[in-house]
Formats: sequence, C-alpha cells, structure tokens
Amino acid sequence: MARSAASPLGELLDHLTKQHSPAVDLDAELSRVRKLWDATRTRSQLQQAELHLPEKESTGPLNSAALVHRAMELMRELSPGYLQHFLSYVDDLSWMERLSVAAATPEKEAPRPATIGTKKPKAKPRARKKQDAPSN
Repeated sequence: MARSAASPLGELLDHLTKQHSPAVDLDAELSRVRKLWDATRTRSQLQQAELHLPEKESTGPLNSAALVHRAMELMRELSPGYLQHFLSYVDDLSWMERLSVAAATPEKEAPRPATIGTKKPKAKPRARKKQDAPSN
C-alpha cells in the first residue's frame, strides 16, 4: 500500500524517515542511570543511618547501631560496590518483612483450651419436697 505524501501524516512520515538521528544505545543509557541511582540511593541510606546514630558518649563499644554504621562506613571506603549490593539486599529483606507483617491478620481472641473429656458431671435432680397445704 503506497503512502500519500499529500496528507499531513504522510508528509511527517517522509520527513522523519529522511532525517538521520544518531542511534542511542538504550542498554548503555539504562546501565548508566542504574549506576547513578545506586550511588544516590547508597549515599541517601548512609545519611539516614547517620541521622539515627546514637551519640558516641551515650553508647558503649558494642552498641549495634554504632557497629552497623561503622561497618557501612568501612564498606564504603574499601568496596563501594559491595556496599551497594549489601544495602540492596537489606532493602529487599526490609520490604519482605513489611509485606509479611501487613499480610498477618491479628487474632480476634485467643483459642480456648480443649474441653473434650473434661465435662463436669450433670447434677442429679433433687427430689422436691412437697409442702403440706395449710390447714384451715
């Protein structure tokens, strides 16, 4: 089927096919954006961890928050790539934990213990005393 160059759409198509735009390597661009995002996310997470870091004077040498922050700082210096993978893994675990907590339904009432075989014996019917009719 031949295009009609007289229509505005046909003219636009002809114009676009005549232009030679440089080919963009989408995979390379995506890789560059991912690296940039990873670096930005890592920097943001380190800043958040630093905000939640307790004061050094009030913590002991084995304070878990201080140790984790120190480990992340060392990872950033020694192997930034490993730190990015580590933080990505921690993010995934955190997301899965939030997902499982949201899916858990709170129990309405605690289950009662089983009562099979522990029924109380029925009380024996008492004989009713007949009251004597009052004499007149």
